[in-house]
Amino acid sequence: MDLGTSRCCCHCFYCCCCLFVECGPPDDLPNGRVEYLAGSEVTTYKAAIQYRCTETFYTMARGDGKYVCEADGFWTSSKGEKSLPVCEPVCGLSARTTEGRIYGGQNAKLGDFPWQVLLLLGDTTAAGALLNDNWILTAAHAVYEQKEDASSLNIRMGALKRLSPHHTQAWAEAIFIHEGYRHAAGFDNDIALIKLQNKVAINSSIMPICLPGEAAESFMRTNDIGTVSGWGLTQRGFLARSLKFVDIPIVDHQTCAAAYEKKLNPEAKVTDNMLCAGVQSGGKDSCGGDSGGALVFLDNETHRWFVGGIVSWGSNNCGEAQVYGVYTKVINYIPWIKKIMNNF
Repeated sequence: MDLGTSRCCCHCFYCCCCLFVECGPPDDLPNGRVEYLAGSEVTTYKAAIQYRCTETFYTMARGDGKYVCEADGFWTSSKGEKSLPVCEPVCGLSARTTEGRIYGGQNAKLGDFPWQVLLLLGDTTAAGALLNDNWILTAAHAVYEQKEDASSLNIRMGALKRLSPHHTQAWAEAIFIHEGYRHAAGFDNDIALIKLQNKVAINSSIMPICLPGEAAESFMRTNDIGTVSGWGLTQRGFLARSLKFVDIPIVDHQTCAAAYEKKLNPEAKVTDNMLCAGVQSGGKDSCGGDSGGALVFLDNETHRWFVGGIVSWGSNNCGEAQVYGVYTKVINYIPWIKKIMNNF
């Protein structure tokens, strides 16, 4: 029987004690692989291995991935950790170019909005955005009726056609509605998270959107361009068959609030937890069926897309002039999002 490589420690006046150390084959790394640095599958004392995450779609969350077989028989990192490294999904990559961006009504191509999620809620349709590989960000009002029966949500990803049979199917484990949201009493705190029963495989057509970082506000000022996508109602009044997107500018907050105050609707109050987007002439807007979808922005420094807003509410007449689309301002909810994702 192969007892592995010996490690001997001899001292004067004592017996020579030899240790035979065998760490065994290293564990497989989810969404990654392992390489033997010696070139052969040596698993004995002082042998070294290198864990690597699947390129393009995953990145190592901590450490350099190098482990050594130590005297205690465990593969151990340079920081003394015996647990495996973690491969986290890369976020915010898109096949879409932003050169010559124009407003509205364009058909998306596969990989343009890989974070796009379709939520089928009985006879209605809503949207969401993938966060990590087992969480979805959406609007509270879109999933409020399903909060006690999360498994009733039909969740689809990775397809352009709304009714395509070729999609990745996912099911909800739980729905988390922001505690400050009051259904049928306005749209403040209109944000929710859906935890999936299983992690989805990340690829070029299914990839999470990034959360906004500290510099996000600098890319979301008045007249900066965001993009919203979905299968919502078109100008003909029917749900879109193919995923569409529209580029829309951010609207000054006071201008937007004043536009809704003129409508004299007590529920149509634009709060500091909201941002507005659209064009003054109308015609470019998110609409019914888009609820919960992401309003995304390109970070010109990291070249990654992040979610700045969630489709929340607006005029009953989509694209109405001087009545803009209103979105939940995601950057106000980063602590809440991280608390839910870390605790459940």
